[in-house]
Amino acid sequence: MNHEEIKAQVTTFLTRSLRTKELKEDDNILELGLVHSLFMIQLIMFIEKTFHLELEEEDLDMDNIKTVRDLVVLIERHQPTGAEV
Repeated sequence: MNHEEIKAQVTTFLTRSLRTKELKEDDNILELGLVHSLFMIQLIMFIEKTFHLELEEEDLDMDNIKTVRDLVVLIERHQPTGAEV
């Protein structure tokens, strides 16, 4: 899966789940007050299921999951090189 496909899936999930019409790539979903602890669990489950990943504890640092861009980077970092998900 390429960068734009990952970004589109993450953005779609966030805008649908957070009931927001627009979310820019660098909008900090934590600072915007859009998320709560239960949603963070749902977000991690979405990432693991959708992209077939198993995230480690160190991946769950808030700096890794605060924006669409951060989430895409996290997902890309865990994808096998040259493999399609």
